[in-house]
Amino acid sequence: MVSDFGEGWVGSPIERWLVIFLKSGVLFWIGGLAAWLWHIDADWITIWQQFMSADIKPVQALLLIFILMLLLAMVASIIKRFDTSVLRLLEGYWRPRWISVLIVRMQHRSIEKQRQRLNKLAQLAKTRPLKPEEQADYVRLDWQIMYIPHDLSQRMPTRLGNLLRAIELQPRLRYGLNAFVCWHHLWLVLPDDVKMEIIKARHQLNTAVRIWMWSVLFLIWGYWAWWAIPLGLFAALLDYRWILESAKTYGLLVEASFNLHRFSLYRAMNWPLPEIPEQEKAHGEQLTKYLFRGLPPTHIKQHET
Repeated sequence: MVSDFGEGWVGSPIERWLVIFLKSGVLFWIGGLAAWLWHIDADWITIWQQFMSADIKPVQALLLIFILMLLLAMVASIIKRFDTSVLRLLEGYWRPRWISVLIVRMQHRSIEKQRQRLNKLAQLAKTRPLKPEEQADYVRLDWQIMYIPHDLSQRMPTRLGNLLRAIELQPRLRYGLNAFVCWHHLWLVLPDDVKMEIIKARHQLNTAVRIWMWSVLFLIWGYWAWWAIPLGLFAALLDYRWILESAKTYGLLVEASFNLHRFSLYRAMNWPLPEIPEQEKAHGEQLTKYLFRGLPPTHIKQHET
C-alpha cells in the first residue's frame, strides 16, 4: 500500500538544499559531463580557461542558464512521475509473476532457519540469561522476522516489499481492517498534525526512491568512463538502505494511525463500535466489506452510547 498525499521536508537549510541538489539530478548531469571529458581526454584547465576568456554577453549567459535550468527541471519532472512505479518495482511487483513466486520459495528455507534460531534463543532465555552475542542475535532476528509476513502467499521477493507488506497486514490481522481499502477513508479523518508527519515521511521515501533512480541512470555514463559503473552501483546500494529506513518510518506511521485513530473512522461512517476487544476484528472485517462493496453490517451488535 503506497499513497502520496503531498510533500514536505524536515531538516536544516543545508540538508534541504543537499536533498534538492541530489533529487533534481544535477550530480547526474555533472557526472555525465565529467565522463564525456574523460572519454575525449580533454584538458580541463584549458577548457576552463577558454570558457572564462570567451566573449559571452550577459544576456547570452542568462539565456543559456535559463535554457539549462528549464531542461533540468523538465527531465526532473519526468523522473518524478516514476516514483511510485519504481517503488513498486523495488517492492517486487514484477511481471511475469512466476519470477516473484520462485524467489519467495527460494527464500523460504532461509527465513525458516532464522525463525527456528529465534525460537531457540527465546527458549534458551527462559533457562538462563543470554550472552551478549546471543542477545544481539536475538534482537536482530526478532526485527527481521517482524517485517516478514508469516503467510508464504503474502511474501514479496525483496526486503523492501516484505517490510511494507508486513506493516500493511497488521491492521487486518489485529482489527479486521484491510489497509488498502480503508486507508483513504481513514486519511480524511486523521488530525492535521498526524497527516503532516505522514506526508513528511512519504516525501522522504519518494526522495530516496528518486535519488536511487538517478544512481541507476548514472550507469549510462559507463559507456564513456569505467568509473561511472562502480560509482553508480555504490550510490544505488547506499541509497537502498535509505529507502528501507524511510519505508519503515512511513509504514509504522500508517500502522500507528490505524492503532490510534481507527475509531474515528467508525464514528465518521456511523458504524457500530465493538463493545469488547474480541468483537473488533469481526466489526473491522464487515466495515471493510462495506467500504469495498457496500455490504451492510450483519450479526454485529450496535454499541450502546
